[in-house]
Amino acid sequence: MLPFQGSEFFLWLISDPIVQGLLSLTLPIVFGTISSSTQQEDGILKDYYEDFISEHTNNKVPLSDLFRWEQAEYAGRAVEYRAHVTRNVSPMFVGEDGAFADAGAQGHIPVRIQQRKMMARIRMTSESMYDSRKSEGAYVSNKKDEMSRIVDDIARREEYAINTIGNGVLAFVDDSDPDSSATVTVDSPGGIANDNFGNRFILEGMYVGFVNPATGVLRSGVRRVASVSTDGTSIVLDSAAGSTVADNDYIVQVANSSVTDVLDSSFEKAFRGFMGLVDDGTYVNNYDGVDRSVYGNHASYVKASTGALSTDVLQQVSDAVSQKLGGMITRVVGHHSTRRLFIQLTDPDRRYGGDRLTNPDPLTRAFTQDDLTMGEVPFTAIRDFPLDVMGFIDEKGADFVRYGTEKGKWVDEDGRILIRVGTGSAGRDAFEAWYRKRYQNHCRQPAKCARLDGITGHSLIVVRAE
Repeated sequence: MLPFQGSEFFLWLISDPIVQGLLSLTLPIVFGTISSSTQQEDGILKDYYEDFISEHTNNKVPLSDLFRWEQAEYAGRAVEYRAHVTRNVSPMFVGEDGAFADAGAQGHIPVRIQQRKMMARIRMTSESMYDSRKSEGAYVSNKKDEMSRIVDDIARREEYAINTIGNGVLAFVDDSDPDSSATVTVDSPGGIANDNFGNRFILEGMYVGFVNPATGVLRSGVRRVASVSTDGTSIVLDSAAGSTVADNDYIVQVANSSVTDVLDSSFEKAFRGFMGLVDDGTYVNNYDGVDRSVYGNHASYVKASTGALSTDVLQQVSDAVSQKLGGMITRVVGHHSTRRLFIQLTDPDRRYGGDRLTNPDPLTRAFTQDDLTMGEVPFTAIRDFPLDVMGFIDEKGADFVRYGTEKGKWVDEDGRILIRVGTGSAGRDAFEAWYRKRYQNHCRQPAKCARLDGITGHSLIVVRAE
């Protein structure tokens, strides 16, 4: 028997040099690392949350600034004004005692502007509203987030309308057999002739329908967009398109999966856009009651197949506008790819200019997205503008107006903004709110503006505006 037991034996054991050597080899293997680390203490550590939500949508709508809001009392069918369109033709040079022309008269025609409407809605459960009221429970109030961001989403769709025609067309079917697959090839974004980036205005999750261009009737078979291709050429639907859908049909947004009538679609219900305002009848011949083929003073100068851009072509536009109604271009607009073509016009000269030839800057102000100038007139690049078009605007003389009764508000005629969803057995503990905008865009002097269509030579980068 040992002369000591228990704790005395343990102290003797660990003090022995041979035992200490063995312990130094075995303890790390038996017990592992004995120091505390963040991995070991992960169970007691918290995540630090910033009181911040990163914005990943582009909410710039530059072309909207062109329009001046004019409050209109739409008590009846439309707003109407008179346009002076023809002269008294009686002035005549005559000889002594010679006959002179019969009396003439000034010509006036009515211009009638009817409002169009955009609606949006949000839906929230009571739990989502109440559980997100305090910062301890949520990054932001769900109610506040939904009600504020829907206004940005509405502005995004307005920008699509302003840069297109105003007929609510998202694209054309560009598929000889569109019902053979859920994938449908598309072109002509916004209804404007172009083979590129056909899906640029179509969003994932939208319900879409197909309109027969010959009749304006909605084809059978509403579909939901499952995805859009990154190269801009096609969309994927939740199932193959209906058997009657044909090549070059109009693709339009519809309200829901049950829609069967074109009335419940966006077709011919969007706000008037630039391509319908500044036009010669290519897209909109009946311009708010005025036949542009008869009254040329309501038709803009449009060069249909421009081809390569040149300084002479640009000067032609300015001269044509000046001769027609005395217009003076004060703003040029185009897509970013068109602006690059304009930059190329000055490349050969710019490389030898400037005061820093020992340290030349090969680019322009456009690199920081500032406006370039064309004859001292600013050129503004706009993301949603047609891809091969350049617009020329007399900002003051053209008189762009937005006639309307409602700039935008939550529907509250019954005294409530949030309304219960359903009643009785269909009732749900959820609430909806509706937002409304009602107006129409108009240009009183479209002949003081112009367009170059069919510009060639682009190097297009397909970038979806989020």
